[in-house]
Amino acid sequence: MTHSTDQNIISANLLIHETAQRPGEQHHDKNDHIDAQANLLVPRSNDQAADRHEEGTRMSETIDQPNVADKLLIPQSAEPEPDNHQDANEQPDGPADLVTHLSNQRAVPDHVLVASIEQQESIASNVYQSPNGTKYWTPNVPPDLKPYEGARFRTIDEAVGMYERYAERAGFSTRLGTSKRDKAKGVFKLRYILCSRANKPKDQEAGNTSSLKRCRSIKATDCKACVKIRRVKRSTDYVVYKFIEQHNHGLTAPENLDLSRKKRKLDFAAKQFIADCRNANIGPTKAHNIYVVLKGGHQNVRGTTTEFKNFGRDIREFIGDRDAQMVVDKFNERVENKQNYTFKTHIVEKELQLLFWCDGVSKTNYHAFGDVVAFDATYDMIFVPFTGVDHHKKCTIFGAGLIHNETIESYSWLLQKFLEAHDGKQPLIILTDQDCAMKQAVNNVFDKSVHRLCMWHITQKIPAKIKGSDETNAELKQRIHKLVWNVYIEPHRFEKRWNLLMTEYGLEDHAWMNEMYAIREQWIPCYFRDIPMCCLMKTTSRCESANHMFKANSSPHNTLVQFMLCYDTSVDKIRNKQRKLSYETDTTNPERYKTSFSIERHANEVYTRTLFWEVQKEIDKSNSLCYVAERGMVDGVNTYLVAHQDHTKEIVNEFKVTFNKSDLTVSCVCMGFTRVGYLCRHVFCVFRHHNIFQIPAKYIHPRWCRDAIPASVHLLENRLCDDQSRSGVLWRGICDNVNMCRDRVRGNIEKLQELSDQIQAIKDKLFSEIPYDHSINKKDVVIEDVIAHKQPAELSCTAPRKIRNKGCGKHKRTVGPGEKAIKSSKKKRRKCNFCGKLVRGHDKRNCPLKKEGKLVEDDSSTDKEDEIYEDEETEESGYEDSGSDE
Repeated sequence: MTHSTDQNIISANLLIHETAQRPGEQHHDKNDHIDAQANLLVPRSNDQAADRHEEGTRMSETIDQPNVADKLLIPQSAEPEPDNHQDANEQPDGPADLVTHLSNQRAVPDHVLVASIEQQESIASNVYQSPNGTKYWTPNVPPDLKPYEGARFRTIDEAVGMYERYAERAGFSTRLGTSKRDKAKGVFKLRYILCSRANKPKDQEAGNTSSLKRCRSIKATDCKACVKIRRVKRSTDYVVYKFIEQHNHGLTAPENLDLSRKKRKLDFAAKQFIADCRNANIGPTKAHNIYVVLKGGHQNVRGTTTEFKNFGRDIREFIGDRDAQMVVDKFNERVENKQNYTFKTHIVEKELQLLFWCDGVSKTNYHAFGDVVAFDATYDMIFVPFTGVDHHKKCTIFGAGLIHNETIESYSWLLQKFLEAHDGKQPLIILTDQDCAMKQAVNNVFDKSVHRLCMWHITQKIPAKIKGSDETNAELKQRIHKLVWNVYIEPHRFEKRWNLLMTEYGLEDHAWMNEMYAIREQWIPCYFRDIPMCCLMKTTSRCESANHMFKANSSPHNTLVQFMLCYDTSVDKIRNKQRKLSYETDTTNPERYKTSFSIERHANEVYTRTLFWEVQKEIDKSNSLCYVAERGMVDGVNTYLVAHQDHTKEIVNEFKVTFNKSDLTVSCVCMGFTRVGYLCRHVFCVFRHHNIFQIPAKYIHPRWCRDAIPASVHLLENRLCDDQSRSGVLWRGICDNVNMCRDRVRGNIEKLQELSDQIQAIKDKLFSEIPYDHSINKKDVVIEDVIAHKQPAELSCTAPRKIRNKGCGKHKRTVGPGEKAIKSSKKKRRKCNFCGKLVRGHDKRNCPLKKEGKLVEDDSSTDKEDEIYEDEETEESGYEDSGSDE
């Protein structure tokens, strides 16, 4: 049998169908050959074929012998039917014409060869091959999913959905192509839905290795597969007027369709999840890993790690130069909508330089716990939180600010706004580090407060300031710590012991130690004994802890908008911990009491649980480690000398306690109540001696009581991150209801299937009633929703320029001596004209011998020998490297 040069290849099922036709039989339906394909490719009964057709199975399930059509020839008698628009003998000129030819031609040309039938599990396709070797693939799908010319749809979205379902079953992805709109009516007149591999690829220059562009893969293959839809005249329907089925590329297995570009497009839920993770300082890679676990596998997640990273980039690009303006607008909105909210700014030439904000909860906490305040600046964004201690001995925030530089003016402005927000109430003690700008600003603004320096920052400098062996420095540091942290010592005794210690270690003339001793009133606790709550905070560790938490929830790469979102998350975390401890205090009791004294039970009734543990320890020690050594009376007032023992029952100190039984006035020389706000063990020892069953009301400090702050501070409207919008409440209710239903039926497969069917029915109803709204799914609109910040209409301020802050360092990596030696060894040797040697480190101008006034003879032979040795070492190392490579 001879073959013509213009022979073409079409699908096996079409060939066999045409061959099996009776002479003169015509096609009445263009899909008839699909209905018969299962019966004709493999012999089987008509009943089996009908069952297979009703089930809508794919082609791969009906083919038992894939190679049956590998080399089928059509007899000479199978004459093609001439086409009305194209001559039967006219052949396509190129690949594009071949696709159109195969799509339009209904008959089989002479001598057509079938190449193969490809199968990938449930995806099957027929492969065509043109004379020049180009292959084309036609997917095999159930006829009810296959588009056809003349199909009508009520909306354009229904037509697009139809082709996408067909593409998913066939094994390729789609994208939207050309479109035309009726500007008057605002509807589509024309719409192309293309294969995602449409369009011609960019020309690639073969062998061009000088390009700096990275290696990339190209997806476009100029595939012509598509469906074209237009609007019917004098109707609102749409009709398919052209359908090209053939692809010029292989089809994708169903398990890999989630990697296609359309399937990688993130939905709103995934974008919201990425933004929420960012607020908790979880990056895109970890967020994707978490999302994969939550969704039950990679195949159930729309998007890869790259898409998660790209959305974070889109958020930053959306914020851009509008960063500062969006933050200001958000704060102004809170001032209008929240009670007792304070927000102040300082803008110079449209540059936002200073901010301060404080909400009603922070003001309530400051009113109750603002006796001691500490503040410190972080080095990333010059973020300055004002920190205190609440009635659970946990950190609480009294306000915060952002400054563009650490100057006296900036700190003074910030402290002034802090005072205005809190009605001019100054703290008893304010604690900072040794920053000179902070110190000057505190003295200017807080004229009624006592300024203390952080003890930790000072004591940590001892090893660096004092030269000596490590062992000596460690011993000195330990002894200084024991001296300065002693809360019972009096000032004159401290000065005597300090001088003895300096004399012992020969530090009488040490400049730094003398400087610290000169300012001892600013950091040694014994000089603050008479100031209430002086021992509540002796260091800025509370600030450091709060700053660490803020840094843990944020990132240096965040914008101001993202930083504020992270700040809200951190503050809500602090307040939720406070709420949890208050709940435990109100709803629980101690597991056991350590003594049988009624005063211990009374302490549990008035104090928070955290403070009760402290008071309980003092009551217990008053019974086990303290006793009245002496007793007397002065002017009708009882005086006691209470012996203070250690755990070995050895007396380490004695404290004088005075007690007036008539009005229950008591005092102790240790000044425990003044220092920390609750009574010491020496007083409880005297109370036990007089059978006092309750703590006198005058010695119950309000800041440690259970009701130190009102319960209203924990209301939902006072929480910063809680979304109380109508849509947010409804969305959380839907998710909760679905989860509760799932929990209820998770052990009953039948009910679980029923639940799935009901949810699917609700989804189908909503999709049929509500068309896809492109306006709310635009990138800018979605980002506005996920970050809860609107795009400003105009810019009245911009973010401050980058400022190098105190303590930020050089932002350069420290280079070690080994790395320096390696870099130096790579430099070429140069001859020094003074010493005559080939060297790397100097030349004639700075030769070491020139400074010594010496002149040596040229020993270049030695240098040459050194070079030879170096070359030999290089060759040996090269041999070693090559050997290791082998």
